[in-house]
Amino acid sequence: MNEITLFTLLSLAVLPGLTWPEGYPQAILRGDYADPTILRDGDDYYMTHSPFVYAPGFLIWHSSDLINWRPLIRTMTPINGSAYAPDLVKHDGKYYIYYPDSGSNWVIWADNIMGPWSEPVDLKIGKIDPGHVVGEDGKRYLLLSGGMMVELSDDGLSTVGEMFKTYEGWKFPSDWVTEGFYLESPKLTHKGEYYYLTSAEGGTAGPPTSHMVVSARSKSVKGPWENSPYNPIVHTYSAEESWWSKGHGTLVDDSEGHWWIVYHAYEKGAHTLGRQTLIDPIEWTEDGWFRLDEKRKPLKANPDFRGMELSDDFSSKELGLQWTTWGKYNKKDIVIENGSLYLTGKGSSPGDGRLLLITVPDRNYEAQTEVDLEKGGIGGLVLFYRESVFAGITANEKTFTIHESAIEKKMLDNAFGKHFFLKIINQKDQCTIQISKDGSQWETIKEHLDVSGMHHNNHRGFYALRVGVVATGIAKTRFDNFQYTAGVLASKPLYRDPVYDGAADPVVLWNPIEKKWWMFYTNRRATETHLPGVSWVFKTPIGIAELEDGAHWRYVGMANFPNLPDEMGGKDATLWAPDIVYGDDGAWHMFLSIQAGVAERWGKVPGYIAHLTSNNLRDWKYVRRFDLPVGCYDADAIKMPDGMWRLYFKDPTNHASTFYYMESANLYDWSEPKKVISSQGEGPIVFKWKDFYWMILCDGKGFKTFRSIDADKWDRQPGGPLMPHGTGKGKDDATCARHGEVVISGGRAYLFYFTHPGRIGADRDKDTYEQRRSSIQVVELEFCDGWLVVNRNEPTYVQLSPPR
Repeated sequence: MNEITLFTLLSLAVLPGLTWPEGYPQAILRGDYADPTILRDGDDYYMTHSPFVYAPGFLIWHSSDLINWRPLIRTMTPINGSAYAPDLVKHDGKYYIYYPDSGSNWVIWADNIMGPWSEPVDLKIGKIDPGHVVGEDGKRYLLLSGGMMVELSDDGLSTVGEMFKTYEGWKFPSDWVTEGFYLESPKLTHKGEYYYLTSAEGGTAGPPTSHMVVSARSKSVKGPWENSPYNPIVHTYSAEESWWSKGHGTLVDDSEGHWWIVYHAYEKGAHTLGRQTLIDPIEWTEDGWFRLDEKRKPLKANPDFRGMELSDDFSSKELGLQWTTWGKYNKKDIVIENGSLYLTGKGSSPGDGRLLLITVPDRNYEAQTEVDLEKGGIGGLVLFYRESVFAGITANEKTFTIHESAIEKKMLDNAFGKHFFLKIINQKDQCTIQISKDGSQWETIKEHLDVSGMHHNNHRGFYALRVGVVATGIAKTRFDNFQYTAGVLASKPLYRDPVYDGAADPVVLWNPIEKKWWMFYTNRRATETHLPGVSWVFKTPIGIAELEDGAHWRYVGMANFPNLPDEMGGKDATLWAPDIVYGDDGAWHMFLSIQAGVAERWGKVPGYIAHLTSNNLRDWKYVRRFDLPVGCYDADAIKMPDGMWRLYFKDPTNHASTFYYMESANLYDWSEPKKVISSQGEGPIVFKWKDFYWMILCDGKGFKTFRSIDADKWDRQPGGPLMPHGTGKGKDDATCARHGEVVISGGRAYLFYFTHPGRIGADRDKDTYEQRRSSIQVVELEFCDGWLVVNRNEPTYVQLSPPR
């Protein structure tokens, strides 16, 4: 790219009018879901995509709100070569999918969206990317690539006459960097007196700025077509944008009269995932054109909604919808029986083996499975792009083969024999391969395996790098308990403060200003080893760390409290255990435990709970201290379903350990306290997950857990505390877990907590730097038999998504 062209593109990205709606585009299906076609049928939405060579057939999705999508059915359509760029329509009570394959265009149909779907009907017409429309004359037509059109028969299962030219496209500026003109993906919408033709240009891959969506309108489906003054409707103008090669759009309206455009794009830096499905709002102008709507609020996803389940314990009698084969689908070679998957091998390597693959939606994940070999069998776990582009591990009963690529491979002895476990950890295309005899103790046999180049721009095909299992040879291989876990592998420890090395009491929240996750924490002065008694725990600032790449945090400074009154300690104030929420008034609200001064022994200075506000999360303004008994501390705020806020806290009056809450509608005016429970502990964490309210207390022995239906009456979890002293095996994680925070994202719950790593063994009662320092850790909570369970010794994969 020359300097003039680069300047032009960058300038276009900041021109007035070339702006994007806040919070958009939104990814509604992550992973390789290219060439989306969407249909509204009453209050239901259906969508499908290009299957290419993957079988069995088109995967149809359903949604009732355009943001939460669940897979419905595969059409089981046999594919001759590569099927792509479909159009899903409903006409006269029947459903149709038109698509190109092997040099012709085809159609399948069904009376019910759930099938059964017909066998493919060859329309015997060339070009690609068919788009169905009913004209003003009542006849059915297909628009095709290159602006071509052909009439269809009344039943839509054959063509009438010859193709003819109807549209020339929109001429984009000659200095735009694209793959070429490539007029394709025609989709038609009838609104008012016009037909609106939505097309793609510029090529679907290659440079970031290649693809685009353009619009034209006409009062007749045959033209003439007038190009929109708002073209391109969707386009990537700069490589600095988060989504590249945006294009292939389809319009859809909702039941409330809002309009949307659904299209695909590559996520910047994640080409191995393929083209993902995005949505943008559009608005109609007074003169009858559409453009992006810059004011529409983002769609709200249900945090507990689960779409495609990627793990599989093979307990079903049928193959799950998450699985595809590469090429022909032969059901007799894929058997699910007694909770196991049996694959009949073929070929001699993953390139020509029997494959079952899943579409990967995440840049960071782990996949593992259990393998049992029959005599002469070969089984494995692979990352597969195409026959000549793959990586992973296969094994027979004597040898493990590490496939660094389709060409490079290394072998090592298999000491486990016919039964073993395999794991691939993929962290932004940098992979680790592990093997295990029992699925508990893992041995790393390959690190830093780079698969970042396994995508279309290097290897063509328009596929994606999928993960799955493979069987080669002629014998069967048994697979059990395929597990897929999304997230960045969290380190142990997760975080240590670089200033005082005393990070404690973490609270984690999304910072919409920086567009990053932030962690606030009490910063105990562990490095100040000269301080006597417990004074190192006083005069503590509140530190801030920022999430870098999913699970790795970096220090970004301290929160500012410039105007604390003298009664709260002024410049000598001790700041503990912040909790932060965002209020309806547009401000951030912090509830902070403050000790009004410094002491060498506990209980020598008064303590209060204070309310502060901020508009930037950095600088905090003191509002008030709560009129509570002196010594109350550790406040935790939660918003209830009725819109009221509750503030839980501990009252240690008369050496008791009693927990209360107050209520507020606005975070400023609070009710009188109401008693909740009396139980030894501190640092209450209150949250709702899995249809229950939970309260977790730190009692110095681990986490004491309570459960409630209404957040008023609480039942204690049986079986002792979570993560007690001595149960951890990871670095800095052997001692009991202390004062934490739970963050729920994507339906998953993560418990952030801190430990004192040096308080173990013979030196646990000493008072040196090693006993004073603290580390932040994280573990994922699991829900089992109605209660919370954790395993701090298993790898934790963190998947924090920005809240909508």
